[in-house]
This record gives sequence, C-alpha cells and structure tokens, in this order.
Amino acid sequence: MSSFHSVDTKRLEFVNVPVNQTASLGSNVTFNCTATGYPKPTITWEKVNDSGSLQYNLTAEILTSDGNSIFSQLVITEVKSKDYGIYYCVAKNSVGEKISIAILGSTGTSCYAFAV
Repeated sequence: MSSFHSVDTKRLEFVNVPVNQTASLGSNVTFNCTATGYPKPTITWEKVNDSGSLQYNLTAEILTSDGNSIFSQLVITEVKSKDYGIYYCVAKNSVGEKISIAILGSTGTSCYAFAV
C-alpha cells in the first residue's frame, strides 16, 4: 500500500502592488511589492527595454520575509532616461505565478494603470 500525504497550499496573491509613478531625471524612485502564499513565494523584478525585450535580475531588496509573506523593494537611484518604462513585480511559488505591472514615467507625462 502506498501512503498519501496531503500538503496544504495557500493561493498565491498580492498584498501590496507597485504603483505607477512619475519622476524627474536625477531623482530617486521606490517600487514596493508584497506577496503571500504557501509555499512562501519569491519575488523578482523585470523591466521592458526599449527594444521590447525583458530585462531580468534587476537589483531589488527583500526587506522582510516572514511566515508566508515576502516584501520586496526596487529602488532606482538618480533616475536616467533609460529607467523610464514598464516594470513587472513577479511573485512565484510551486502553486503558480502572479504579475503586477507599474510604469515609471517622466514628470509631466501621464501613467495609465493596468493589471495582468
């Protein structure tokens, strides 16, 4: 006889998502993202480059990671024109993946929110 061990999983979801922002050149910007789930998710950040391809491995800090939640912060210091664009907060665990999108625009432009 084989034995079956049940594993309780909790749906992956965002607790806090990054918000669209505008910034002038040389200023600092912070995007925050918090996700929860079981197993505890990981968070990575991605940016859409001018060519339309994704840039992975953006430098982000994991500020807190407790229980089944994780809080990540992407800090952009001294904003340059190449920093403007679309950013993805990607939360992932063995149960699934969720993506939240935020836009960094230059001061004086409009940012429109959308979600995946």
